[in-house]
Amino acid sequence: MKIFRSVNAVQGALDRVSADGVRGWCASSPAVSIRVNGMPYFSAFCHVERRDVQAALGIEKPVGFNVPLRLALGDMVEVAGVDCQPLPGSPQRVGASAWLPVSAAQRPAFAPLEALLKAFGASHFKPFFKRSAELTAVALRGNNQPDMLVKLAGTPAHIADIKAFYRQVIEPHALPAPGLIPPSTTPLPNDYLIYRYVDGASYSAASQLSDSARQQVIQLLATLHAIPGGTLKRENTQQPYWQQLQRQVLRQALATLDIAYVRQIVSMRRLVQRLPTVLSHGDLHAGNVLVDDTEGALALIDWDRWGALPVGYDEACFLRGLPFRQALDYLPKQRDLRLGFAIISFWLGVVQNEQFRTTSQAQEMMGYIEGRL
Repeated sequence: MKIFRSVNAVQGALDRVSADGVRGWCASSPAVSIRVNGMPYFSAFCHVERRDVQAALGIEKPVGFNVPLRLALGDMVEVAGVDCQPLPGSPQRVGASAWLPVSAAQRPAFAPLEALLKAFGASHFKPFFKRSAELTAVALRGNNQPDMLVKLAGTPAHIADIKAFYRQVIEPHALPAPGLIPPSTTPLPNDYLIYRYVDGASYSAASQLSDSARQQVIQLLATLHAIPGGTLKRENTQQPYWQQLQRQVLRQALATLDIAYVRQIVSMRRLVQRLPTVLSHGDLHAGNVLVDDTEGALALIDWDRWGALPVGYDEACFLRGLPFRQALDYLPKQRDLRLGFAIISFWLGVVQNEQFRTTSQAQEMMGYIEGRL
């Protein structure tokens, strides 16, 4: 699941699309509508148990859907709630792990890729989409080039930030991330971020990863956090997810008119401000962990939000959806790390579901926080 979703956004996810059907969850709506290649196709009720999601949201009602359908390779599938807002993870392509022949670029959804495919001399490609259905990246395969992944949108400041982070952090410390390729060594224009394409499976929640994979990610985060930031600075200093999270938590607390609860949130904010900041991924949900299921190796992708963030932030984002005590057991026994993890986990819960603070999960987090003060 995505790390930050305001309470006003759709609470759900399109987890998987295949030739046999679609699977996901939606807590904002009792049913979902499914469109295929831009045309209405099917509607389904959300009546399947999803214990991982229900535990994270602190609710008992089933929120999952698992819809058998007959779909074709390359079909574009969109799923939305009854209010027509698309679910996170939508749209998805049937056979997203399969390479499409370049002839498939004739479909309207792939029209923006035509010039790029031609410049590369691609024989096959894999498109990747944002939640807004906008193309965000494409993997390219050609006869005389290694497979590459091209990010399609990025300001000069953003591109400079990523290059600096690779040069000063990822490469010298051998962090497992897709290699960055200089555009000058490719037939592509210079205004793209180009990576070596890494094959692997990604998941919508940490609960779907193996215990070994979760442990590996936490160990990698410990390595990352120990790297001194030094003179490393972003040209684009904004950290929108972290800033939005803080604002949304305080707004929701004030809206409750519950003075005791507002004081709790203000106390948490003061605690977080006193925690050390560490070099962080900034967007580490399970979907940004690629797992090689044959060898067990993994890579962290989408480092666009890297920066100095409170200790525990990355861990809270990554382990979200697991029961609090189970997630806590993955962390080193470091007071600041665990305290930051507990506070940010609580905040992530309440911004997605206003009633989360009344659940047993939230009470357990609050008890842990108060016990460390």
